[in-house]
Amino acid sequence: MTFEELQKCLDVMGVTIKFELEYPDGRTHSSQANHELLLERMDLLKEELNTVRKATEFHKKSLRDLRTELNSAAGYTELGMRHGSKAEEYLEKIQLVLANMESTIACALGESLDDDPAEEEPGNIEMLEGKRVLLVDDNELNREIMKEILIDNGLIVEEADNGSEAAVAVTANEPGYYHFILMDIEMPVMDGYEATMKIRKLPNRIRANIPIIALTANAVPENRERAAVVGMDDFLVKPTNSVRLMRSLVKFL
Repeated sequence: MTFEELQKCLDVMGVTIKFELEYPDGRTHSSQANHELLLERMDLLKEELNTVRKATEFHKKSLRDLRTELNSAAGYTELGMRHGSKAEEYLEKIQLVLANMESTIACALGESLDDDPAEEEPGNIEMLEGKRVLLVDDNELNREIMKEILIDNGLIVEEADNGSEAAVAVTANEPGYYHFILMDIEMPVMDGYEATMKIRKLPNRIRANIPIIALTANAVPENRERAAVVGMDDFLVKPTNSVRLMRSLVKFL
C-alpha cells in the first residue's frame, strides 16, 4: 500500500469515527464496541502510515543524493576536460546516465522538468564578455568549477563564501558594479535566502535589483518556491553544466 493510499484510509476512518460519535445509531450496546474497534484499527494504521512515511522520505533523500552525485560527477569531469582529453569520454557517459535517470528521479520526487540540459548555448553568449559576477558558495571546489566556466566565457569573477560576505560586497561597491550574483542556498553564517532578502531591501534600486540566480544541490519544489518568494530570479542545480549556466546569465542581459 502506498503512502497516499494509507493516508486516504486514515482519513476515511477518522470521518467514520467522528460520524458515529456525533450521530449514534441508537444501538448503544454495539456502538461502543464499534468505536473501540475503529480506534484500535486507526492506531494500527497510524503506525503503518508512519513507517511508510519514513521509508518514503528515505527513498526521496536517496534519489536527491543520487542526482547530486551525478551532477557533481558531470561538473567535475567538465572541469577535468581542460586538463585531459580522456575526461570528454567520461563526461559523455555520465551525461547519458543523468539524462536517462533525470525524468525518473523528477517524477518520483514530484518535480517538473523545465530545464533541458541538451539545449544549445545561446547565440548571444559573446555579450557576457566583461560582465562581472559575484560567485557565492561555501564550497571551494564548487567555486573552482563555476569560476573556470565563467572565466572561459569572458566573465569577471569575484567570490564570497557566505551570504553575509555577499551582502557586504554588494553594499561596498558602487551601484552596477556586479551584473549577476550566483547565490548558493545552504551556507554558514548567512544562507542564500537571507542574503537575497537583505540585498533586495537595499535603498539603492540598482543594487537591490541585481539578478540573483540560486544554486542548490536540492531541486525540490519547496526550494524553488522559496527562492522565488525571497526574490531570486532563477534556479540552477549545482554543479551545473556550462550550457545551463550561460543560458541563465544571458536571460538577464
